[in-house]
Amino acid sequence: MLLLVVSGVVWKGIMHLERTYLQLIASTFVGRRTDYALQRDNGRYVRVGHPLTYEALHQHVQGAHTVGTYVIDEQGTCRFAVFDADREDGLQVLTQLQTCLAGLSIPSYLEHSRRGGHLWVLLASLVTPAHLRRWLLPSCPEGVEFYPKQEVSAGYGSLMRVPFGVHRLTGKRYGFAGPWQEPVEWLTTLQRAKVPALAPLPSRTPAVQQHTPQSLTTSVVTSDASLCSATIQAWCAAQDALRVIGRYVHLDRRGVGCCPFGEHHSDGKDSHPSFRAYTPRVAGGSCWYCYTWQGGGNLFNFLQRYYHLDARTLWHRLLSGEQF
Repeated sequence: MLLLVVSGVVWKGIMHLERTYLQLIASTFVGRRTDYALQRDNGRYVRVGHPLTYEALHQHVQGAHTVGTYVIDEQGTCRFAVFDADREDGLQVLTQLQTCLAGLSIPSYLEHSRRGGHLWVLLASLVTPAHLRRWLLPSCPEGVEFYPKQEVSAGYGSLMRVPFGVHRLTGKRYGFAGPWQEPVEWLTTLQRAKVPALAPLPSRTPAVQQHTPQSLTTSVVTSDASLCSATIQAWCAAQDALRVIGRYVHLDRRGVGCCPFGEHHSDGKDSHPSFRAYTPRVAGGSCWYCYTWQGGGNLFNFLQRYYHLDARTLWHRLLSGEQF
């Protein structure tokens, strides 16, 4: 049941399409309903101290103010998780993570931000933050923040800026990646991830107590969850990208050759070299690009596309020692 308070006068003045829009935002991207925060001009947030209203959400999407929502709700559960990459290569890191999550049948949605991006995983059911962190935290790349940051509800916890608003520090809106659609139509198509049941944590013995919470969490999560972590980027970093790609594409001394992905070329074949392989600027990062297609990626992405494999299958084949 939606718990947001409705301001009668304002609610009547909002058109039906706008009401639907606000309802979809509330049911998708709002955690705690009994309180929220507003962003200041310096980018920081201040707690408001009363329940969130549709009027406040309306002002948010209109750009009058910017709402931050507490990820853990008043019942101590979560309806979403967010990977926050506040760094120069943030979008690239989150795009790789999104590809990997998709290989595990976990839908996610990439939102641009001021200094990188946010990758939202929407949940099919409310779960405790501890359960959510055990499931998804091992997938979090190094240097990326994961929300919820807490395993239990202790006070309000961390918060996220609600999408579709204006960042007060820059005065800009940061939208979601992908084909543009009307917001209401797009929101109705969003898929929710089914959270799996996890094996119970082992009882604490003196040997287990010597581990840090992170190593304990990692040790009880299945290898599939660990698949999307920095291990893939680490594998890419350990390879000679130019040498591996050179097995599939004849490259000149500049790393230029014909694109092996013919589906992106009008005649089904790249007859004029438009593909370039190069040494990644970031270890394990992007190392190839097709100028005709205007797309590229890292070595893992190249092998996925070349062999038409999903991320999970390719990773397990690499772990089994198969050579590509």
